Amino acid sequence: MIPLPNLHAKNAGYLVNGEVKIVVEINDLEVIGKLDVSEESEETNQPLKKIKLDDNDAVSFDSLNETSPVKESIDVNGFQVLPSQVESVKCIFERHPDFASKFRPKNRHLKSTYMTVLLGLIKTLCQLPEELTDDDLDEASVAVSYVENGGLRLDWLEKKLAEVKAKKKKVETGKARLQRAEEELQKLNQKCLELKAFLEKENADVSEANVPLSFEDVV
Repeated sequence: MIPLPNLHAKNAGYLVNGEVKIVVEINDLEVIGKLDVSEESEETNQPLKKIKLDDNDAVSFDSLNETSPVKESIDVNGFQVLPSQVESVKCIFERHPDFASKFRPKNRHLKSTYMTVLLGLIKTLCQLPEELTDDDLDEASVAVSYVENGGLRLDWLEKKLAEVKAKKKKVETGKARLQRAEEELQKLNQKCLELKAFLEKENADVSEANVPLSFEDVV
């Protein structure tokens, strides 16, 4: 605290033309933190991550609950989609023109949500069957029912889901058979090594015994 007499004292450096002037000098400036700015990653047409049922048995999708910046949307047959989704949505309508003819929701945000779920389903089914867990496929079945309840016709997607399930089962049973075959092959290889060693020993014994006696040996 600066004493009041010091403020009014002449040549004290505080009063200049009747006004108080205080100069603060900072010798060092220490950086105590830094801003960490991560690169923005665009996640469109991502596989379904998790499907949950809330207390009202409503379906929620973790992949849809993630916050993302507002992006430009484009209208494709009444559905507002991201630019990166346009070609995929157009392809769906080209191959299945009537799949949304009985779609009930009118709210554009809700329609976009249904389409995002559908694209996530398709992305999920495009993964390698062995990479999909049983939970993934169960959640995909729930998601299909959820989207169909909105009025979308997905009989074609149900067939593909059944096909992927069959492929996954075939992969699992095939890998199990391969594992058993490899184990049997290892046993056979070991048996071959043992037989080879036995043959070498028998050949050595036969060669040792199959030697004629000399005259000196006989006499």
